Amino acid sequence: MSQDTPAERPAALGRRILARLVDVIVLGAIGMLVTAAVVSTVPGADDPLRMDVLPTLLLSVGLFALYLGYEAAFTAVYGATPGKLLLRLRVVEAEPVVGAPRAGAVAVLKRSSILYVSVLLNFVPVVSFLGLVVSVYAVVSSLVDRPRHRGLQDKAAGTAVVSGGTGRAAPGPGRAAGR
Repeated sequence: MSQDTPAERPAALGRRILARLVDVIVLGAIGMLVTAAVVSTVPGADDPLRMDVLPTLLLSVGLFALYLGYEAAFTAVYGATPGKLLLRLRVVEAEPVVGAPRAGAVAVLKRSSILYVSVLLNFVPVVSFLGLVVSVYAVVSSLVDRPRHRGLQDKAAGTAVVSGGTGRAAPGPGRAAGR
């Protein structure tokens, strides 16, 4: 494994936590709007604590798709979520290909799925708890991994979160840098 360059050193844990907090606040606000829309329009969803199976399933799948889409789309396009961009962090391949500005789409989908599996399984009582344990462990595991703070989601996807850079794409074929 090559040494990280100064521009791509492992992200500090505090900055990663702050970035995740920004993303959780954004997703929480959007999730509340989606939940309010489901509760007010879908039959059997009028009491969020006693929803029928169908509205609960729709809400779980819908929120999972929303969260996965947010994480995967921003990371695939910009190399980071809005929280990471704000704190100047990027998601990259753990063993990067020379010149690759960000992690590949499959790696990003794996990473995002592990983070939000608990949302998808929310409607299944015991399984939802196991999904929550996996999601929490994914984040907490980054606390003990040294020196790169790669959590379960990063190890499974072959990614790492690094400091520096903007997440902008490198020049493509036929385009020279600086033109």
